[in-house]
Amino acid sequence: MSGRERARHIARRQALLELEAEVQRAELAATFARWERRRPLAWAAEAGWTLLHVLKSPRVRWLAAAAALRALRRRS
Repeated sequence: MSGRERARHIARRQALLELEAEVQRAELAATFARWERRRPLAWAAEAGWTLLHVLKSPRVRWLAAAAALRALRRRS
């Protein structure tokens, strides 16, 4: 391989690597944008699961029922 051929080969390889890096940057930006949109939904889902787990406890259900009945009694 002559010096010119080697230089052309290196230039082509560098151009391909730069294109590949540009594609990877675009994919990464799209992934981050998707994650940003999902964050509030994931937070709400986690809060919902936590609430369900807390409400599984009989004591918590009893306290919630007592508070609701007290509020209803005050209105009467």
